[in-house]
Amino acid sequence: MSYLLDTGTLVEILRAAPSPHLVRRLSLVPSAERWTSVISVSQLLLAARKRQKPRLMQNVVRLVAAIRVAAYDLAAAQAFAKFRATVAPGAPTDDVMIAAIAAGHDLTLVTTRPDDFRCYPQLRIEDWTRP
Repeated sequence: MSYLLDTGTLVEILRAAPSPHLVRRLSLVPSAERWTSVISVSQLLLAARKRQKPRLMQNVVRLVAAIRVAAYDLAAAQAFAKFRATVAPGAPTDDVMIAAIAAGHDLTLVTTRPDDFRCYPQLRIEDWTRP
């Protein structure tokens, strides 16, 4: 099984002292099964650029280089249209796109905000920061 780590999960990884539950769970998943979305990458790069901290930017680049990045492709676009038209008309666009990428690529979404993604049908969701 492969996993899509969302922005909040990646932010937790970048912390000086990330959740020990997250660290333990990550260690159990082969690197080939760890994914993030191009949306989360853009959110992290934007945050690092706005903060103007070179070390943070280096850490983001290093993290992104160590994980597979799922594109927003046709499968994701189809899932996005379905989600936006049915269960998430008012949800933040980035969240709907992340959910659509996970659904379109049959990935389990790993998020620190599971309640925000429960409305998406058949989307597998896990929070690795909690036991």
